[in-house]
Amino acid sequence: MSRWRPSPAEERWLAVAADLGDAVPREALAGRSGGWRSTGLLARSALFVLGLLAAGLVVGLLRRGDELTLLVAGLIATLAAEWLTVAKRLHASGIEEGLGVAGYLLVGAWIATLLEPRLGFASASLATLVLVVAGGAAGLRRLNPFVTTCAAIALLSWVGSTVAARAIDAAIGGGLTVLLLGCAAAASALAFGAREFRRPSHDRMLDWLVATLPVSAYAQYASVTAFDPTQVAVDNGGGRLAAMLLLLALGTAMLWTGLRRRRHAPLWGFLGCLAGLAVELRGVLAPATETWLILCGLVALAAGVALERYLRQPRNGLTSASLTQREGPLDLLQIAGAALLARRTAPEAPPAESTFEGGGGKFGGGGASGSFQAPTS
Repeated sequence: MSRWRPSPAEERWLAVAADLGDAVPREALAGRSGGWRSTGLLARSALFVLGLLAAGLVVGLLRRGDELTLLVAGLIATLAAEWLTVAKRLHASGIEEGLGVAGYLLVGAWIATLLEPRLGFASASLATLVLVVAGGAAGLRRLNPFVTTCAAIALLSWVGSTVAARAIDAAIGGGLTVLLLGCAAAASALAFGAREFRRPSHDRMLDWLVATLPVSAYAQYASVTAFDPTQVAVDNGGGRLAAMLLLLALGTAMLWTGLRRRRHAPLWGFLGCLAGLAVELRGVLAPATETWLILCGLVALAAGVALERYLRQPRNGLTSASLTQREGPLDLLQIAGAALLARRTAPEAPPAESTFEGGGGKFGGGGASGSFQAPTS
């Protein structure tokens, strides 16, 4: 049992408790989760914001007004987050995550003040890189997929601002470097998702990357309003064709993987690639904006209705039929309980005691002889 974070087995039991909700008493799973506690999504989000505000309040209370304030406030917030984790055994509860992320960022900002403006890396701000690394380290420490995904997107944007990326963009087309790196990172996360990780949080981190990196990479590639084809970042037809081929290849891989693994994240990534392809096709065909929006909406509506009708009957493990909340986990528990009871051998019934009384010669009794014996005086 670790004091700093749940073990993989304890984290899996916390995930089971979150899936079952109130269907199973939490006391039944408390022993297996090692006493660690977590909250729901809404409470977790609110407490996360509260942790960030508490760290900001610490900065305001110090009132030093110099760079050392960032270091002191960051250390206080980080130590408070660790105390809540160790003493109160909070995991994925929001408050300790907000304090931890704010503490790491404050310490990173203090380090950045020591570097700026003297140091840079490939003409990109080294201070920004320090903040990105600090945010990623906080996300890994707290096993938070939202924070790690934001750090990955920020790192992608920072790479696009380097001199090397700009030189490549000048040769192959504006913004293509970021799009290429984003698609490569999403494909890598998709490939790593085939492995079985012991911690559910690691699976969620990869799922978030798979679902968000295609959209974020394309948004940085376009860099302007998507509905104005004259302002799209790529100027030449070769760059646009390369972008479309990248999105098509990644979207096809994500669609095939999502159907094969029965997972939602690759399907969300596929939809992001599909949206990027639609925008690029609009730049090629150059129809009116209203016409293109209506056409894409009609195609999406027709495809959705057709898939919903086709999947009303389960096909290869896929169905569009709605299931009641938590029906799946409860069915698994019932099946497991029935299997456990079926393996037990029922005890044999005790033999019934005989009520036979032989040789009595009594009327109506068992073994009556029919003879009569006169009473003796």
